[in-house]
Amino acid sequence: MNLFSRRHWAIHNPLKSWTLSGLTLRECQVLVASMSDADMKISWVFHKNWLDWKPLGDELCHTLFQLQEKENLVLPALPAMNTDDRDHDITQVRSTAGAPLKFREPVLRKFTRYSARIPVDILVGPHSFSTFTADLSEGGFLFEDPLPEWIAGYFTVSLKIEKEKFEFTCFLAEDQKKEKFRTEIAPTNSEALMQSFKTWLAEQKFPIAIRS
Repeated sequence: MNLFSRRHWAIHNPLKSWTLSGLTLRECQVLVASMSDADMKISWVFHKNWLDWKPLGDELCHTLFQLQEKENLVLPALPAMNTDDRDHDITQVRSTAGAPLKFREPVLRKFTRYSARIPVDILVGPHSFSTFTADLSEGGFLFEDPLPEWIAGYFTVSLKIEKEKFEFTCFLAEDQKKEKFRTEIAPTNSEALMQSFKTWLAEQKFPIAIRS
């Protein structure tokens, strides 16, 4: 049996300048599961049956987000850190006493967020999840319910409103805790769609959200 017969996949990250080829489906799934949201947004995928590279968020790549753990591996106790004096400079965290404290500058929001409870469907391949927005803006959405784990990479957020049809390609916002409530609108959405959504938001007169 040829051990490389199913190594049909490749993944490319242009920002970090790496490309891995000759991967199995499961190796790709493990790699994608370890990626940050930022890496997912800019990575590309190739399969031997395709003519060209696809964005990781493409519909053809959804199987790469479906990692299934075969079993729970029970690990022994972790090895102790080497306390050999010769490794002191490597392992010791040096004190920075006396150095001035540096604080992060406050992050300014690019878009105004509005409080509005609007029904939405979130679509990932054949899967669908329904919930409501808690607030929304030209940049993304905050939902009332935590999103299922299978929502990852790029996905479609469809607002269920009368007389308008707004469907956005979105991705999970970064810096969230275990439960995910926030998504950002991907820059790949058309300018016409975003202008129409901006106009609609202005017409609704929603109250400004006061969430932190």
